[in-house]
Amino acid sequence: MFQRNGVFYVEDKLNGKQKSLKTRDAAAARRMLAGKNQATEIPQMNLAMAKVYLSCKSEEMLARTWEDVMKDMEQAYHGPTLARWRTQMKSASFQGLRKLQLLHTDSSHFLAVLRHPRAGTSSQKWLRILHNRAMDLGWILAPVMARRIWPKLRTQKTKAITAEQHLRLVETEPDAEFKNYLKMLWEIGGAQTDTARLHRDNVDLFNRRITYNRKKLESIGQGSVAIVIGDALMEVLNELPQQGWLFPNLAKQNDKVRSSRFRKRADRLGYTEISLHSYRYAWAQRAKSYGMPMREAMAHLGHGSKAVHHAYSDKAEIVSLPLEFYEKQWKEKIIQFTKSMAVG
Repeated sequence: MFQRNGVFYVEDKLNGKQKSLKTRDAAAARRMLAGKNQATEIPQMNLAMAKVYLSCKSEEMLARTWEDVMKDMEQAYHGPTLARWRTQMKSASFQGLRKLQLLHTDSSHFLAVLRHPRAGTSSQKWLRILHNRAMDLGWILAPVMARRIWPKLRTQKTKAITAEQHLRLVETEPDAEFKNYLKMLWEIGGAQTDTARLHRDNVDLFNRRITYNRKKLESIGQGSVAIVIGDALMEVLNELPQQGWLFPNLAKQNDKVRSSRFRKRADRLGYTEISLHSYRYAWAQRAKSYGMPMREAMAHLGHGSKAVHHAYSDKAEIVSLPLEFYEKQWKEKIIQFTKSMAVG
């Protein structure tokens, strides 16, 4: 131990690394030095001492397992996200972690989850969330693994469907209901379940509105969507039932059945990188390209997060219109303003 500018430092005799103790108190510095030496010389004693200190704070600190963190995390999720969380926590890769006490966890346990034969990108994503939850709750006092040890997340981004792909899918789809379902997805960019469960009660032709609550967010009272019915959307609505469900058969199916049906049709046409969710990305990108204000586009899609909306629309092509377009628009505004002043 040595002092520099009044602050006490320690140096590891084996590797020469120096570290500040962040104190000017000699007595406190000696206690920390003794603790570091004990931790190096007698790791098991260090663990025993930690247990003693933690038991004084809370007896529960010694007994908590990762299953307790898994259950606590359920309070943060709702609907489909909660279902996915529970499914992932029941998967084979997480079973070795479930009953493990937090105090006895080290990096080898996390690496066992990540290297499990059934683990994939989603396992890594949910393990990070589980770890961060335990840290935020103060149930673990230090990270189990340093950030640089975590494998880099390699997620495959969903691609937006193009206009050509959409038209081709509509042309080749033999079922009229599913064909109109794809047309509706193209026009409103709705989530596949929300769109499939649209009812005539959601359609107000007098005020030209479609209103509904997003299923994913209804449990927390968010996700209300109101869409003005334009001419193209009206054409689709005119082809649908005038009472009851707009898509009677699709409304009864779960999302996996609808996704599988679309996947088979798209694969036959060679469109292997798109899904039903690609319609949502496509709508967001078209809205950005055409200059729709982000706040309005978010309301249309039922997004409450700007970050999520940016993720949907980040591949949009920004088109620069010729100056004469804005010049003409400016002149028209001047003419309208002059007329209104004259009338006044």
